[in-house]
Amino acid sequence: MRRCPQCGSSDLYQAAGGYLGSEYRCKRCGYRGAFIVESEEEMPHPDVPADSEGETRFDIPLWVRVLAGILLIILFWILLTGW
Repeated sequence: MRRCPQCGSSDLYQAAGGYLGSEYRCKRCGYRGAFIVESEEEMPHPDVPADSEGETRFDIPLWVRVLAGILLIILFWILLTGW
């Protein structure tokens, strides 16, 4: 089954075709392009995270975690040495 790469809908139609390939359009989101996904499985919607079950998840960037770790080490050093 042909599916839209943006919204996962199977409501596509071929707008143009020929020697150079085909151009498809999605009726749901308006996608236009030659790239489509051929899959028999239902595709997840891109706006809904796959692991969402009513919980919120905060993604903290790596540089923030590293900076927080360095600051904690400095704080413990100051407290332990009495500086």
